[in-house]
Amino acid sequence: MMLHNIFDDIATVCRNYPQILIFLSLAIGYYAGKIEFFGFKLGSTASVLLAAIVLGQMDVEITPLIKSVAFALFIFTIGYKVGPQFFGGLKKDALKYTVLTFFVAIVGLVTTIVLGKFFGFDKGTTAGFLAGAMTQSSIIGTAEDAIKNLSISSAQKAILTSNIAVSYAITYIFGVAGLILFYKIVPKFLKVDLKDEAQKLEAKLSGATATQAAIDDFNKHPSIRIYRVTNKNIEEKKVSDVQILLPKRVIIEKIKRGDNLIEPKPDITIKPNDLIAVIGDREQIIDVKNIIGPEIDDPALMDLPIEIIKICVTKPQVEGKKLGEILKKYGQHCFISKITEQGHELPLKKNMIVYKGNVLHVIGLKKDVESFAKNIGYLERKTHATDLVIVGLGCFLGTLLGLAAIKIGTIPLTLGIGGGILLAGLFFGWLRSLYPTFGQIPNGAQWILTDLGLNLFIACVGLTAGPKAIHALQAHGSTLFFAGVALTLLPHILGLMFGRIVLKLNYILLLGALTGAGTATPSLNVLKNETDSLTPVLGYTVPYAIGNFILTIWGTVIVSLM
Repeated sequence: MMLHNIFDDIATVCRNYPQILIFLSLAIGYYAGKIEFFGFKLGSTASVLLAAIVLGQMDVEITPLIKSVAFALFIFTIGYKVGPQFFGGLKKDALKYTVLTFFVAIVGLVTTIVLGKFFGFDKGTTAGFLAGAMTQSSIIGTAEDAIKNLSISSAQKAILTSNIAVSYAITYIFGVAGLILFYKIVPKFLKVDLKDEAQKLEAKLSGATATQAAIDDFNKHPSIRIYRVTNKNIEEKKVSDVQILLPKRVIIEKIKRGDNLIEPKPDITIKPNDLIAVIGDREQIIDVKNIIGPEIDDPALMDLPIEIIKICVTKPQVEGKKLGEILKKYGQHCFISKITEQGHELPLKKNMIVYKGNVLHVIGLKKDVESFAKNIGYLERKTHATDLVIVGLGCFLGTLLGLAAIKIGTIPLTLGIGGGILLAGLFFGWLRSLYPTFGQIPNGAQWILTDLGLNLFIACVGLTAGPKAIHALQAHGSTLFFAGVALTLLPHILGLMFGRIVLKLNYILLLGALTGAGTATPSLNVLKNETDSLTPVLGYTVPYAIGNFILTIWGTVIVSLM
């Protein structure tokens, strides 16, 4: 009896202060999401949802406002992150990726509707089924928003909303794990050697044969060395003439004559016993002593103002150009340690095509790095400040946009609040790539807004759904799981056939594009491991940006059509 009273007291406290269960769901979910089972992690989102559904059996009431604000912050930031790639994907050179993404999304939508009708799923169950099987959590938000606008009772809306969460939870696990297994098995089934294909693609990007692909013009970790001029063959020669004698990626950065430091302008004459500071490829720089003279130690000359900084590409004159061409024209004294897009590292090759939104991680003297940045984009200096004006304005305008509806016959066509805010995020992210002086949201802040925003929203969804979850699970549990398997795999199987036969995409780029179109980042990581290469990322980024938008909108469409 005493134990029963204790549980009653705990439940009463939780009902009066539901934030306790929200925070506990987040804590349990984030912890459980890190636990690895046979090499597979459930991830924070699914873990938070499952924890919240269990804790939700206490039948707590969650203020809808918390859920709405959390989802708005999440979906706006997703749009902001992928905005440059989304609008870039609509251009001609990314047309194949765009077509493939629409194909995968439409197959997913049609499959969902057919299976939903066949098994008699309601609107909420069908929407959650789509969200889980295609691992697109944002569908939950847009579907919930669409359900709010239905002309049915509050009790019916509550049931549909809870069914979204339950069907999402049932289908999400295979949505992640099933695709990971799919991308491990399908290359073997097709008898495609992914490592060999990746090497060929890298060779093409390097402008080399497959055996030479490892040799590249770029160096991730340049070195600074000091040499004394003792070689009479370079004495009295101009800096420009000596530079020609040095290895390709070794640059003269400073000259010390006596106690004076001299800028190495092309017409400066080299004198005996000058000290020359060079920066360059660690392997190539070893040969410099045979050209200039012995290596020496000079702390004053070694103390060059080296910058290691990110440059975001925004200038139209470099968009669509090869990385090697850009470096040769604008950054001969700079070194690229890596290039990223949407936080994913791309292959560092001279024939890599550079697009707006790409981020170059650059090493060089401060003056050289700043000059390079002026010509290709803007410096992303470290900052902790977030432009909350843009965040607030984007969510405000996106909400208004989502409320707007156009009637086609008797059917109201609307983006929904989630879709409207996502579109606002896409616009502001793209706008910042054009005018980088405003709208800064640092990477750390982006992670908080997306990850915590999503999981706070998911925790509220799970807690609200908790009391009705058992009934929904009993009604459709096993059917939902097997229907989810079909929905997870079919768009990728048909997409693989369409991309190869119709679009004739390279296998590596095609597989990467399919993981992007399905917003399946864990599967992309599998491809990177299987290929031992970053080349699958080249196909991933544009489909991922477009796929996020289309699949999010599908939440509204499913509720309208079912």
